Amino acid sequence: MPLAEVRSPLPGRVAGLHARAGDEVAGGQELVTIESMKNLVPVPSPHAGRVAAVHVEIDSFVDEGSPLLSVETA
Repeated sequence: MPLAEVRSPLPGRVAGLHARAGDEVAGGQELVTIESMKNLVPVPSPHAGRVAAVHVEIDSFVDEGSPLLSVETA
């Protein structure tokens, strides 16, 4: 199955992880929340599928474009 990398849209701190490896997710479902400059930015799944891997932890800092999760297509 093809994998899609879900990447951070901006630099910031991982404030929330809403999926774990193995979870089934819907397209557009919020997977991660990034806090940047006191704003919370939801990062959605690009498509329905299964989370193959989580690459970050709560409170870790990420750069723009950093991989957050990998999602297999349904």
